Amino acid sequence: MAIRRVRPGKVLVGPQMSRRDFLKIGGTGLAGAALLGTAGCGSVFGGAGSGGGGGAGSSTLNLNLTAEIPELDSALTSDVVSFDVLTNVMEGFYRLDLDNEPIPAAAEGVELSNGDLTYTFTLRDGIQWSNGDPVTSHDYKYAWLKVLNPETAATYAYIISTFVKGADEYNTKKGSAEDVAIETPDDKTLRVTLVSKSPFFLQLTSFAIYFPQQQEFVEKLGDKYAQDADSLLYNGPYIMTQGSEGGGGTAVFKKNDKYWDKGSVAVNTVNGRIVKEEDTAINLYEGGELDLTALTGDRVKQYKDSPDFFRFPLPFTVYGRLNQKAPGLDNLNIRKALMIGFDREALTEQILQDGSLPAYGYVPPAITPGPGNQTFREANGDLVPKDVSSARQFWEKGIEEVGEEPKLTMLFSDDSLQRDLATYMQDQYKENLGADFDVEVVTFDAALDRVDAEDYQINYSFGWIGDYDDPMTFMDLYLSDSPFNNSFFESEEYDRLIKEAQTTSDLQLRMQNMLKAEQILIEQAATVPVYFAVFAGVRKPYFKNYAYHSFGGTDWKYAQIEGK
Repeated sequence: MAIRRVRPGKVLVGPQMSRRDFLKIGGTGLAGAALLGTAGCGSVFGGAGSGGGGGAGSSTLNLNLTAEIPELDSALTSDVVSFDVLTNVMEGFYRLDLDNEPIPAAAEGVELSNGDLTYTFTLRDGIQWSNGDPVTSHDYKYAWLKVLNPETAATYAYIISTFVKGADEYNTKKGSAEDVAIETPDDKTLRVTLVSKSPFFLQLTSFAIYFPQQQEFVEKLGDKYAQDADSLLYNGPYIMTQGSEGGGGTAVFKKNDKYWDKGSVAVNTVNGRIVKEEDTAINLYEGGELDLTALTGDRVKQYKDSPDFFRFPLPFTVYGRLNQKAPGLDNLNIRKALMIGFDREALTEQILQDGSLPAYGYVPPAITPGPGNQTFREANGDLVPKDVSSARQFWEKGIEEVGEEPKLTMLFSDDSLQRDLATYMQDQYKENLGADFDVEVVTFDAALDRVDAEDYQINYSFGWIGDYDDPMTFMDLYLSDSPFNNSFFESEEYDRLIKEAQTTSDLQLRMQNMLKAEQILIEQAATVPVYFAVFAGVRKPYFKNYAYHSFGGTDWKYAQIEGK
């Protein structure tokens, strides 16, 4: 995470990013996005246990939201800033722990039946909204159906409609709300039936789109719902006492006294500042006014030996798109030349210099599921040939088949990292293919619009960050009928493998299909993997148990301050 077309999620931009619809990312804005919850793989801050409990020393954290909060309605949100906030003021049936594993939250547990297709959640006794009303199973059903309602036009509707039986039909106006397999036999029970086995479904219920809403409260406020701190009900570890959609200044979050697990919330106050410039944020960090901040480029080199420094991989691939409708790019050998014809090792080591990894496959190593004890990346290994010099033979053969050397233009966005990448790729193709490609630099939003309008040949402006921990969050993008298949790649065998993987309950077959499909993707040079991104930053040594999650929002519930 993708759905949408809501623009920001594109990281290159930092905030307001819609994850699937571009958490499509690419470039320097990545640091800000990662800081806000697109980062992860467990806690990088150490500390024992999965909860806070009490807390020592200061009880206030100062964090950087990096941008105004774009959307507080959990049914409509699609950006990382809002995900970060909502993860801490709301709560789904399950929550991710410090190791990114789903654990019971609002639900005391779940029972699986019907061949692991039906999930029956039971809410905890006595859980309340911040106004004292009970949280019920009906609040979850109402919120999920609101997301699916085609009139809502929710960017992230796919995160439910892809998995819940009858949900896609309702969302696409081919069915009704009554067709959606969500039942609430009583106030404490919700039963949902899935289309196929989805071993990551409990993780999905920790995602903001699955959070509850109280129908009476929402309908009473109408258009004023979720506009500011006073127009929300909260069921999470914190309540927002200051802040609004699109508002400047500091958003303030206080510990929720009505939260069922308030004893595990150690930090009483979180101040969410809005600092958009990296240099400013670093100065505030050094001055003790921020407790952590992200780093990019030369700043990584500057701080990499500091005890405050940390770095970890993201479920994020930056890759090139080749418009197969453009003259020359319908030729397989031309595409192979472009895929092979640059030195990824030199790019990551000399240009990026932040620990990013060269990408010789499409699905990033941070996606953990795979066959047996392997990750997907480990199982499929390096698929893109590493011999850069072999690219020229494909290029020359392609020219012979096409009848002339194609005149190609590469599209990049206008931040400094992308400009460096543009220069690098242009030089690499000149050296390794003998080709002179034009470069066009536009704003990030303009690049997105150009790709959507099919007005490009080669695009290196952004990549993709996963919405959940499974290869499918990447693999379904290249289905021939996917709205995100902007390269216009078509393969009947690829479609067959992925659609079977989406519907089968044979998990071994599912994984093997996705492995084979990625091999097809590279064999057909349908994509040009460039690098797998990482997140780097610094955090104060007294700041413990700050939970970065690879998928969803950053979690403050477990945070502790020790020795400040």
